[in-house]
Amino acid sequence: MSQNTSIDERYEIRSSRIWALLTFQFTHFLFPIRMSADRHEISTREVGFWLTPWSRKEEHLPMSHVAEIEHDRGLLWDDVRIESSGGIDPLRISGLSKFHAGGFVAHVRVIMGR
Repeated sequence: MSQNTSIDERYEIRSSRIWALLTFQFTHFLFPIRMSADRHEISTREVGFWLTPWSRKEEHLPMSHVAEIEHDRGLLWDDVRIESSGGIDPLRISGLSKFHAGGFVAHVRVIMGR
């Protein structure tokens, strides 16, 4: 998790390993879900099964297609969902610490100019 203040740099967050352990998601305990943003795109990386870490799901969304960013605050962990202007299959990441989720959302909003 990098704490970058410049718009040109990449900002990356990952799901909490404690969250993965408490929700019995062994794969996400070993390989946390990652979401990164820079001024060109937002991307996610998620390993599907712990025995085959080379088969993972990667999604990329250009910044010009970002319609909305949602920050769902939970009791212990937060979720971030980014919707595209086409409205199909939003990028999601769950189990984030409150501090890092808020920083990521603020960074993306600065890039978008909102």
